[in-house]
Amino acid sequence: MIKISRIARKLLKASFFHVIVQGINKENIFSEERYKNQYLKLIRKNCNELDIKIVSYCIMDNHAHFLLQISDVKNLSKLMQKVNGIYGKYYNYMENGRKGYVFRDRYLSEPITSKRYLINCIKYIHLNPVKANIVQKCDYYKFSSYNIYKYKFNKNELKENEIFLKEDYVSIINDVFTNYMFLDIEKNTEEKIVQGISEFIKKDQIELYKIFTERKILIRLIKFLKNVKNIKYIEIREFLKINRGTMETITKNIRENK
Repeated sequence: MIKISRIARKLLKASFFHVIVQGINKENIFSEERYKNQYLKLIRKNCNELDIKIVSYCIMDNHAHFLLQISDVKNLSKLMQKVNGIYGKYYNYMENGRKGYVFRDRYLSEPITSKRYLINCIKYIHLNPVKANIVQKCDYYKFSSYNIYKYKFNKNELKENEIFLKEDYVSIINDVFTNYMFLDIEKNTEEKIVQGISEFIKKDQIELYKIFTERKILIRLIKFLKNVKNIKYIEIREFLKINRGTMETITKNIRENK
């Protein structure tokens, strides 16, 4: 129906992913240092095994953020399934035989589609404890990668035993510190659309290719991008490369079925 290559390349072959895990019912599943250390230990061990790089992270009391560099996107689900499964058993055991789910859903993830978004994501992750009024400065929070950036990457001292960024990305790290005061830059339209599509397919458990082969699903996606993400029809049409006549038919259908 419409070309799949452009969007598929961005969503299925993205190298970087922002991953979020959260305690069920916002429970403080990382409330103690031993819990934060254990989860980080599991992430590091399994990232090594799956050739995944940890770009940045921050573990709060009831949720955690990780920015990961992944060569094979299939390894993301393998990583999170294994880590969350092992941690869930550990946490239940440590909490005096607690039973039931530990995490809310499996995990949330979104692809990082540009250098600017990558930099802003790193900033966002490191600022979590500051915005939550836990500490006044990122430096003071123990369970994030901020000080690794500040004291290692800023001097280009990348050790072989670290599983964070490769030397190719030192320039990105330098950009982070050069522009650290410029926070929360609005995402450009293309990034908003890509993230919106990613959220849509995850929310409704839809296989990506069906957006481009089934008209009903495409209409639902466009309606979601317009009404939920506040993206203009013309911007959606240009991004998805839908011809004008098809788009007019789709928007007419949406208006008639509100």
